[in-house]
Amino acid sequence: MHRFLVFGLFLGLALAGPCGQRPYTLETEEGLLGGEEMSYDGEVLVFEGRACLEREGLYLEAPVIRYLEKEGSFQGEGLKGEAEGWRMEAKVLLGKELKEVHLAQGQLRAEVASLTLGTPLKGRGILLESPAYRVRAEEATFTREEARLKGFLATPCPCGEDVRLAMEEATFLVRTGELKGDATLGLWGLEVPLEEARANVNRRPDLKSPLILSSSDTGGWTLGLQDFPLPRPGEEIGRWEKRFTLLASGLGTSQEALRLGLREGSRGAEVQLGYASGVKAYWDDLLFAASPNPPDADTPRLEARYTPTFRLENLTLRPFLRYAETARSQGTTVGLEGGYRETFKEGPFSLTLSPSFLLALYPFTSYSPYLALGGSVEGAFLEGSLSLRASYAGRLEPLSPTPPFTFENRDEFQRLTLEGRYGSFGLRYTLDNPLGQRLYRLEGEFQDSGLGTLRLGYVRGSLEEIRLGYAMPLPERTCCQALWLAPEVGFNREGLTRLGLTFRYYDGCFAYEVRWQNILKGQYSEATGQSLSFGLSLR
Repeated sequence: MHRFLVFGLFLGLALAGPCGQRPYTLETEEGLLGGEEMSYDGEVLVFEGRACLEREGLYLEAPVIRYLEKEGSFQGEGLKGEAEGWRMEAKVLLGKELKEVHLAQGQLRAEVASLTLGTPLKGRGILLESPAYRVRAEEATFTREEARLKGFLATPCPCGEDVRLAMEEATFLVRTGELKGDATLGLWGLEVPLEEARANVNRRPDLKSPLILSSSDTGGWTLGLQDFPLPRPGEEIGRWEKRFTLLASGLGTSQEALRLGLREGSRGAEVQLGYASGVKAYWDDLLFAASPNPPDADTPRLEARYTPTFRLENLTLRPFLRYAETARSQGTTVGLEGGYRETFKEGPFSLTLSPSFLLALYPFTSYSPYLALGGSVEGAFLEGSLSLRASYAGRLEPLSPTPPFTFENRDEFQRLTLEGRYGSFGLRYTLDNPLGQRLYRLEGEFQDSGLGTLRLGYVRGSLEEIRLGYAMPLPERTCCQALWLAPEVGFNREGLTRLGLTFRYYDGCFAYEVRWQNILKGQYSEATGQSLSFGLSLR
């Protein structure tokens, strides 16, 4: 493990240091002591001129290192060194302890209050900072393969410890980067015991708020828990496989429903009561679903599906075998969907090709075969602050535009995008043509790290719009409290067409978000009305 600075510092092969090449050297219990000059000061042996101390896994250098032969101890100031590629500075070497040790590699920074030179190495008062974690441990004992830690606590929060992982004793495995021990996960003032738990110090835990609270443009509210984790002993923190869902949707409307679900990885089951009631069960590539009261003519009353996926380098194939019964169609579908992606690069130029297809057959029925052919091509140029991109994507249904089932339906469309950016300025043009409903977009953008992002766009579809949006610059992680706003407005000659506002409050650990949007006049079949959602995420 080469990214966790403190724990991997002293666990390696001896450095090929130059200490043995000094004119004067002395073998001590703590390693080879050397310097370009040597003198006696009473019972003190003084090494000067790039004085050094070297042993397996450790190299120190200072202007002067004093060695007390009777006590077998050292004295030195302003020490610098290296161990396993990590840069190290220590204010004082006193006896057999380094004091106020500063460690660094890449973007990692650490401080150790004191470090004992004995075997094994022992450290006290360890603090580490990285782009994702702040870590502290009261004590640590290091060996070549692992580190034994006491009083360990890690938090991904920039400030405070509202989310924290605590272990009284933990084992850090150097090779894999894994941390194991009986852990407690702290969330605000709540302590959740996890028994035996694992963490990987290379990545932040994937902790997302399972609480859902939002309203849609139809006026209904959604409230409940989605993918609430149920940890099991031995699982990595944030990567829990078992999840629970209890979600009420359509509250306040005629489409009220309650969904209960339990999944573990790619296996699980769901039950929905109320509107569009039904059951669903899935096991890897297999799915079974039944709904006695489908909400529309395209939702199956009964469905059984097998959809494995095969990947070979840039080629992806997804065959499917499906039986479904809807109010319109009934029968078996045998199909194959595939895609290929290849990128060619030459200097600042790149070209990406992505062809795709889908073929569906309906044996033992009178339905005609269905075929969809599509893909995209994208060219790009990137040189310094200048970037240019042009892309085209489209899909064609040469046999029939309406397959008997919506599962395999891939509507025809065309999309052309031209984009250029130079420094803080950007310009983008998009032409969308799904099913003959042309939508033109021309958008300019100015982005500055101190001022934020300003967007001005012209949209023409079923109506003409001018859209104006602004987003404040995101706060630095070192900022423990901050507010962030992103308003947007759309208008034309007849007045306002849309309004929106995203508001976030950042504390030391979380970002609390409220998003509101009101579509007064939509493009084509775009739903009108207000929507509101609340979010919570880890900073």
